[in-house]
Amino acid sequence: MKIGVFTDSHYCRLNFDDDRKPELSSMKIKSMLEDFKNQGVERIICLGDLLHCEPDQKQNAENLEFISSLINSYSIPLVLIPGNHDCEIFTAEEYSVISGFETAPMSIDTENSRLILLDACCDDDGTVHTPPENDWTNSYVPESQLEWLKSELSDASKTCYIFTHQCLDYNVECHHIIRNAVLINSIISDSGNVKHVYSGHYHPGLESVVNSIKYTTLKAQVLGKDNSYIILDV
Repeated sequence: MKIGVFTDSHYCRLNFDDDRKPELSSMKIKSMLEDFKNQGVERIICLGDLLHCEPDQKQNAENLEFISSLINSYSIPLVLIPGNHDCEIFTAEEYSVISGFETAPMSIDTENSRLILLDACCDDDGTVHTPPENDWTNSYVPESQLEWLKSELSDASKTCYIFTHQCLDYNVECHHIIRNAVLINSIISDSGNVKHVYSGHYHPGLESVVNSIKYTTLKAQVLGKDNSYIILDV
């Protein structure tokens, strides 16, 4: 199965005085979708921050309606891992109602592989981040998800891939790392069947190896004029 993965498009009508170009995000997403269609991608994973929050909630809803309509027009199912900016705008349930997207946490099985999508937009007590504000540096994978993760990793017949918005790689800038990353990485390492970990959130992106496992932090799609996404064959 071919899986298309992208992150941090931050689609909105705002302009920023830095390298972020959200006005180009819809064009980049359309170009990406064309490539996914031509390459035979069967599933899309967005690693979060599909949208950037605007002051007007009506505009936020229109932004999501527009970008989800564009994505859905290609008939390739998309799963969203909520990012910190997404959580400033809508709950996961609201996101799904407006867009039709499934949201993490969830897993996707292929014949020999399992894709595990975690949601770290939570406080340490398991409280889920909801609009209108949240601390982007405060992210945890709650205990209930950790137990579920262990269960998902227990099938030795599956090669597993982990996907998050916030980072599990210790080598990125510290504020972007999930607060209980040490525990999560220990679970991942102890399982013995995780091949790769993918995250977003840290816009420059990074490639690392942690506990002999490859970790990829994807470059944010919103940066600059070049597009950014990957296609995985699992």
